Amino acid sequence: MVPRRFTMSELVERTGVAAATVRYYLAAGVLPPPVKAAANRFLYDERHVELIRLIRVLRARRGLSIETIGRLLPELLPDLFDKPSRGAFHPEMWNQLLAAETHLEAGASVDERLLEAGFALFARRGYADVAIDDVCRSALIAKGSFYRHYPSKGALFIAVVEEMARRAGAEFAATTAMGDDGDAGAVDRLAAILVPYVTLILDLASLATQRHPGHGRALVRVVDELVGGVAGHATVGALPPRETVGRAFLEAVRRAAEEPRGAAVLFER
Repeated sequence: MVPRRFTMSELVERTGVAAATVRYYLAAGVLPPPVKAAANRFLYDERHVELIRLIRVLRARRGLSIETIGRLLPELLPDLFDKPSRGAFHPEMWNQLLAAETHLEAGASVDERLLEAGFALFARRGYADVAIDDVCRSALIAKGSFYRHYPSKGALFIAVVEEMARRAGAEFAATTAMGDDGDAGAVDRLAAILVPYVTLILDLASLATQRHPGHGRALVRVVDELVGGVAGHATVGALPPRETVGRAFLEAVRRAAEEPRGAAVLFER
């Protein structure tokens, strides 16, 4: 049976991910190559739809970077990168992904494991509902090791949100390199990048307004990092970078509020 094919515009409509972000995922190796139908026309199929949804879950609920996802998916789901398939995912595949993620965490440095555990937990559950014990269990370390790296949960949270801003800026730069699509496109691309981080940014803003030590300065650094990333890739006559960031964040909040949990529960420890 011949699989159904989609144009880029149809893929964007089905997934809610901007075309530039799809091209970034292709360049990063987290999506299989599309079928070339003509000189400048490529077609996609259900693998691309399901993988894009999976990538969003992995980023939003597990806090995984595109680089980590790029190492996991082609190795664990090779069939999806070789040929079209109906019903792409099976229960054993989810188990493989979780097992591989745990292996990666165990092989990383303690600081890297703490940072990635913080990403996953703070983004999914929010700052108030995460305890240091939770982070240590997720990072596969003893609680005593935590304090050799961070003096408090708040310090880890600040490290997480600052790393988030750096990753978001780098991802925006990578999608911009795939082609300029104007002000609306820049806002759309940055919003898609920020969706997994909405809880982090809102919690940081809340803690800053409550005058928790260091969080106000961290909020300024995060905003400046995002604005700087946009400014470094703005075209002549584009929206001011700070306005682009503001619009993108509001759009990200809207999308995050509408996004169902779906398969996310499969990724919770």
